[in-house]
Amino acid sequence: MQLSPAVRWLSVVVLSLLVSVAARAEQTPHQVVEGVTADVLQVVQDKKALPDEQPEVFYQAVSEVLSPVIAFDYIARGVMGRYAKQATPEQRQRFTEAFQSDLINTYAKGMAAFGEERIEVLPPEGDIAGQKRVSVVQKVYTADGENIVSYTMGKSKKTNEWKLLNVVINGVNLGQTFRSQFAQAMQEAGDLEQVITDWSAQS
Repeated sequence: MQLSPAVRWLSVVVLSLLVSVAARAEQTPHQVVEGVTADVLQVVQDKKALPDEQPEVFYQAVSEVLSPVIAFDYIARGVMGRYAKQATPEQRQRFTEAFQSDLINTYAKGMAAFGEERIEVLPPEGDIAGQKRVSVVQKVYTADGENIVSYTMGKSKKTNEWKLLNVVINGVNLGQTFRSQFAQAMQEAGDLEQVITDWSAQS
Protein backbone atom coordinates (compact mmCIF):
# COMPACT_ATOMS: atom_id res chain seq x y z
CA MET A 1 0.00 0.00 0.00
CA GLN A 2 1.37 3.41 -0.96
CA LEU A 3 1.27 6.06 1.74
CA SER A 4 0.18 9.61 1.03
CA PRO A 5 2.85 12.36 1.19
CA ALA A 6 1.25 13.72 4.38
CA VAL A 7 1.36 10.33 6.14
CA ARG A 8 4.94 9.67 5.01
CA TRP A 9 6.01 13.08 6.27
CA LEU A 10 4.31 12.57 9.63
CA SER A 11 5.96 9.16 10.00
CA VAL A 12 9.41 10.71 9.56
CA VAL A 13 8.58 13.32 12.21
CA VAL A 14 7.39 10.68 14.68
CA LEU A 15 10.42 8.44 14.19
CA SER A 16 12.82 11.32 14.66
CA LEU A 17 11.02 12.34 17.85
CA LEU A 18 11.36 8.87 19.34
CA VAL A 19 15.11 9.37 19.24
CA SER A 20 14.97 12.85 20.76
CA VAL A 21 12.61 11.77 23.57
CA ALA A 22 15.01 8.99 24.61
CA ALA A 23 17.79 11.56 25.00
CA ARG A 24 15.82 14.09 27.07
CA ALA A 25 16.53 12.38 30.39
CA GLU A 26 20.14 13.56 30.07
CA GLN A 27 19.28 17.11 29.03
CA THR A 28 19.07 20.27 31.10
CA PRO A 29 15.71 22.10 31.17
CA HIS A 30 17.15 24.79 28.91
CA GLN A 31 18.27 22.18 26.38
CA VAL A 32 14.80 20.61 26.45
CA VAL A 33 13.13 23.97 25.69
CA GLU A 34 15.64 24.70 22.92
CA GLY A 35 15.17 21.27 21.37
CA VAL A 36 11.37 21.32 21.50
CA THR A 37 11.28 24.85 20.08
CA ALA A 38 13.51 23.78 17.20
CA ASP A 39 11.36 20.71 16.55
CA VAL A 40 8.14 22.73 16.49
CA LEU A 41 9.66 25.37 14.19
CA GLN A 42 10.73 22.58 11.86
CA VAL A 43 7.15 21.32 11.79
CA VAL A 44 5.97 24.86 11.03
CA GLN A 45 8.44 25.17 8.16
CA ASP A 46 7.42 21.82 6.73
CA LYS A 47 3.66 22.27 7.16
CA LYS A 48 3.34 23.72 3.68
CA ALA A 49 3.82 20.19 2.40
CA LEU A 50 0.52 19.23 4.00
CA PRO A 51 -2.82 19.70 2.21
CA ASP A 52 -4.73 22.70 3.50
CA GLU A 53 -7.73 20.51 4.11
CA GLN A 54 -5.79 18.40 6.66
CA PRO A 55 -4.96 20.77 9.53
CA GLU A 56 -5.38 17.87 11.95
CA VAL A 57 -2.19 16.35 10.52
CA PHE A 58 -0.31 19.53 11.42
CA TYR A 59 -1.77 19.56 14.94
CA GLN A 60 -0.84 15.90 15.37
CA ALA A 61 2.75 16.63 14.33
CA VAL A 62 2.99 19.44 16.88
CA SER A 63 1.40 17.17 19.49
CA GLU A 64 4.08 14.55 18.90
CA VAL A 65 6.68 17.19 19.76
CA LEU A 66 4.96 18.67 22.81
CA SER A 67 3.24 15.73 24.50
CA PRO A 68 6.41 14.05 25.86
CA VAL A 69 7.55 17.22 27.63
CA ILE A 70 4.32 18.72 29.02
CA ALA A 71 2.83 17.49 32.31
CA PHE A 72 -0.76 17.72 31.07
CA ASP A 73 -2.21 15.78 34.04
CA TYR A 74 -0.50 18.14 36.51
CA ILE A 75 -1.51 21.29 34.63
CA ALA A 76 -5.11 20.19 34.03
CA ARG A 77 -5.56 19.34 37.70
CA GLY A 78 -4.22 22.79 38.60
CA VAL A 79 -6.66 24.40 36.16
CA MET A 80 -9.56 22.58 37.80
CA GLY A 81 -8.36 23.81 41.18
CA ARG A 82 -10.51 22.77 44.12
CA TYR A 83 -13.05 21.27 41.74
CA ALA A 84 -10.59 18.49 40.85
CA LYS A 85 -11.40 16.77 44.15
CA GLN A 86 -15.09 16.79 43.25
CA ALA A 87 -14.49 15.20 39.84
CA THR A 88 -14.50 11.48 39.18
CA PRO A 89 -11.38 9.89 37.65
CA GLU A 90 -13.26 9.67 34.34
CA GLN A 91 -14.14 13.37 34.45
CA ARG A 92 -10.56 14.36 35.27
CA GLN A 93 -9.33 12.23 32.36
CA ARG A 94 -11.81 13.77 29.93
CA PHE A 95 -10.89 17.28 31.01
CA THR A 96 -7.17 16.52 30.70
CA GLU A 97 -7.68 15.26 27.14
CA ALA A 98 -9.79 18.29 26.20
CA PHE A 99 -7.32 20.69 27.79
CA GLN A 100 -4.39 18.99 26.04
CA SER A 101 -6.09 19.24 22.63
CA ASP A 102 -7.05 22.87 23.21
CA LEU A 103 -3.57 23.87 24.39
CA ILE A 104 -1.73 22.11 21.55
CA ASN A 105 -4.02 23.50 18.83
CA THR A 106 -3.69 27.03 20.22
CA TYR A 107 0.09 26.71 20.48
CA ALA A 108 0.33 25.26 16.97
CA LYS A 109 -1.63 28.17 15.49
CA GLY A 110 0.54 30.67 17.36
CA MET A 111 3.79 29.07 16.23
CA ALA A 112 2.53 28.99 12.65
CA ALA A 113 2.06 32.76 12.89
CA PHE A 114 5.46 33.41 14.46
CA GLY A 115 7.46 30.65 12.80
CA GLU A 116 9.60 33.10 10.84
CA GLU A 117 10.59 35.18 13.88
CA ARG A 118 13.84 34.91 15.83
CA ILE A 119 13.52 32.93 19.04
CA GLU A 120 16.25 32.77 21.69
CA VAL A 121 16.53 30.77 24.89
CA LEU A 122 18.51 32.64 27.55
CA PRO A 123 21.21 30.74 29.50
CA PRO A 124 20.47 29.85 33.13
CA GLU A 125 21.28 32.37 35.83
CA GLY A 126 23.58 30.68 38.29
CA ASP A 127 24.01 27.00 39.03
CA ILE A 128 20.79 25.00 38.54
CA ALA A 129 22.36 21.60 39.28
CA GLY A 130 20.29 19.63 41.77
CA GLN A 131 17.21 21.83 41.41
CA LYS A 132 13.85 20.14 40.83
CA ARG A 133 12.06 23.21 39.43
CA VAL A 134 13.67 25.74 37.09
CA SER A 135 12.47 28.80 35.16
CA VAL A 136 13.61 28.90 31.52
CA VAL A 137 13.34 32.31 29.84
CA GLN A 138 12.84 32.63 26.10
CA LYS A 139 12.78 35.78 23.97
CA VAL A 140 10.67 35.99 20.82
CA TYR A 141 11.57 38.91 18.55
CA THR A 142 8.72 40.13 16.36
CA ALA A 143 7.96 43.25 14.34
CA ASP A 144 6.11 44.56 17.40
CA GLY A 145 9.14 44.17 19.63
CA GLU A 146 10.55 41.73 22.16
CA ASN A 147 8.31 39.18 23.88
CA ILE A 148 9.34 37.34 27.05
CA VAL A 149 8.20 33.76 27.59
CA SER A 150 9.02 32.06 30.89
CA TYR A 151 8.64 28.28 31.18
CA THR A 152 8.40 26.60 34.58
CA MET A 153 10.10 23.23 34.20
CA GLY A 154 9.88 20.48 36.82
CA LYS A 155 11.86 17.26 37.06
CA SER A 156 9.72 14.12 36.95
CA LYS A 157 10.27 11.73 39.85
CA LYS A 158 9.27 8.76 37.69
CA THR A 159 11.36 9.34 34.57
CA ASN A 160 13.90 11.95 35.73
CA GLU A 161 12.92 14.00 32.68
CA TRP A 162 12.14 17.71 32.66
CA LYS A 163 8.45 18.49 32.12
CA LEU A 164 6.69 21.78 31.41
CA LEU A 165 4.47 22.84 34.33
CA ASN A 166 3.46 26.40 33.42
CA VAL A 167 4.06 29.27 31.00
CA VAL A 168 4.11 33.04 31.56
CA ILE A 169 3.94 35.20 28.41
CA ASN A 170 4.78 38.89 28.81
CA GLY A 171 3.71 38.70 32.44
CA VAL A 172 0.48 36.80 31.78
CA ASN A 173 0.43 33.56 33.77
CA LEU A 174 -1.38 31.03 31.57
CA GLY A 175 -1.91 28.54 34.39
CA GLN A 176 -3.65 31.15 36.52
CA THR A 177 -5.60 32.44 33.52
CA PHE A 178 -6.97 28.99 32.66
CA ARG A 179 -7.76 28.34 36.33
CA SER A 180 -9.73 31.59 36.56
CA GLN A 181 -11.64 30.66 33.39
CA PHE A 182 -12.54 27.26 34.82
CA ALA A 183 -13.65 28.77 38.15
CA GLN A 184 -15.78 31.36 36.36
CA ALA A 185 -17.38 28.65 34.20
CA MET A 186 -18.21 26.70 37.37
CA GLN A 187 -19.79 29.76 38.96
CA GLU A 188 -21.93 30.36 35.88
CA ALA A 189 -22.91 26.75 35.13
CA GLY A 190 -22.81 25.34 38.64
CA ASP A 191 -22.30 21.88 37.18
CA LEU A 192 -18.91 20.21 36.78
CA GLU A 193 -20.05 17.82 34.06
CA GLN A 194 -21.43 20.71 32.00
CA VAL A 195 -18.20 22.71 32.30
CA ILE A 196 -16.10 19.74 31.17
CA THR A 197 -18.47 19.05 28.29
CA ASP A 198 -18.39 22.70 27.17
CA TRP A 199 -14.57 22.80 27.40
CA SER A 200 -14.38 19.60 25.33
CA ALA A 201 -16.63 21.11 22.67
CA GLN A 202 -14.28 24.07 22.30
CA SER A 203 -11.11 21.98 21.92
